[in-house]
Amino acid sequence: MSEVKHTGTKHPLASGAPEHEAVTRRRPLGVMAALPDELGDLVAAMRAEGDVRTVAHGQRDYHVGTVHGAPCVVTLARIGKVAAAATVSALIHVFDIDAVVFTGVAGGVGRDVQIGDIVVAHTLMQHDLDASPLFPRFEVPLLGISRFAADATLAARLAAACEDFVEREGRALATRFSTAPPRVHRGLVISGDQFIASAAAVNALRAALPDALAVEMEGAAIAQVCYEYGVPCAIVRTISDTADVHAPASFSTFLVEIAGTYSSGILRRFLQARG
Repeated sequence: MSEVKHTGTKHPLASGAPEHEAVTRRRPLGVMAALPDELGDLVAAMRAEGDVRTVAHGQRDYHVGTVHGAPCVVTLARIGKVAAAATVSALIHVFDIDAVVFTGVAGGVGRDVQIGDIVVAHTLMQHDLDASPLFPRFEVPLLGISRFAADATLAARLAAACEDFVEREGRALATRFSTAPPRVHRGLVISGDQFIASAAAVNALRAALPDALAVEMEGAAIAQVCYEYGVPCAIVRTISDTADVHAPASFSTFLVEIAGTYSSGILRRFLQARG
C-alpha cells in the first residue's frame, strides 16, 4: 500500500489509472462515515481484495481500490457538518467520484423508530439552520430550499440492501444484542451540530419537524454539497439511541458493539449489487 500526499484542488489521476485510461475508467463510488466503527470491515475487505492506494488530503486518508467488486474511495469524514462538507467536496473534486454513500449511526426521533432499526434517508435538512427573519427557518440562504432529496435510485438500492440484511440477519442480531427485531424505515433525516441527548430536545425536534425519523450530525451537509454539484447521494443510518438522556451510554455501546456489524452487512450487499 502506498501513500500519496498532495494539496491541489483536483487530482484527476487519484485513482492511480494511467493518463490514457483516466477518461474511460469507471468512476468510483465515494463511501463515507464519521467514525471508524461506522465503516465496519470495509477498508480491510478492500485490502484483501487487491491493491489499495491511500491518498492523504486535507488531514484525511482516502483509500482507493475495489471492494466487493465495486471501485470505491473510502474515507472518514469525522463528526459534524463542516467536516462532512469538506470531505465530500474532496471526493467530488479530487477523486471524481460518481456518487456518494454515507453510513453511520443516528438518534431515533420518529416515535416508531427503535434502537437497532435502520433509516434510509428520502430527504435531509439542517434542523439547526435559522437565518430568519431574512430567510424562512430551515431554508438554506440563496438556494431557496430547506430539504435536499437523496438520489431516488441510489436510495432504493441502499434500502434493498438493508431489507435483505434485516431479512437474513435481523433475528440473529436481535437475539445477540438484546434488541427488538430491526426494521427499515425511509423518510426525513435531520442534521445539526449538536448531540441530542434530552427528552426536551427530542420533543422540540418533533414539534418543529414531526415527520423526522432520525437525527445526526452530517447527512444534510453532504446532501447540500451533492445537490450543488449534481452528484447523487444516499444516506443510511442505524439507530443507536433514542436521543434522550440515555443517549450517551447507548450511543457508545452501540457504536462499539453493533454499528460495524450493520455497516459491514449492508455495504457488502449494496456494493455487490452495484459491482
